[in-house]
Amino acid sequence: MADRTHVVPANLTEAAAQHQQTAEYLRTVPSTHAAIEESLESLGPIFGGLRQAGIELLEQRRRCYQRQADAHAETAANLLKSVRLWQQQQDDAGDRFDGVVDDRQ
Repeated sequence: MADRTHVVPANLTEAAAQHQQTAEYLRTVPSTHAAIEESLESLGPIFGGLRQAGIELLEQRRRCYQRQADAHAETAANLLKSVRLWQQQQDDAGDRFDGVVDDRQ
């Protein structure tokens, strides 16, 4: 017989909320890039290569934060889906059990 799985829906819901908050925070980080870009743009033509490299790195950083935010949001959605499925399974099992008890009376 397989080991029993002990699930605490409240813990999964809390973890989902934390992942969602993390996703929202990560989506805000690139907004800090404007000050960095402004500084890079102030560099003269001698530092054109540095300016371009910096801008490219900021774009890579933005995409990285976006991927991380998407992953956290997906994890949050999956955790909430797991909670819904678990609760539905518990409700269904309770209904079946009630049917067994009712049939015996």
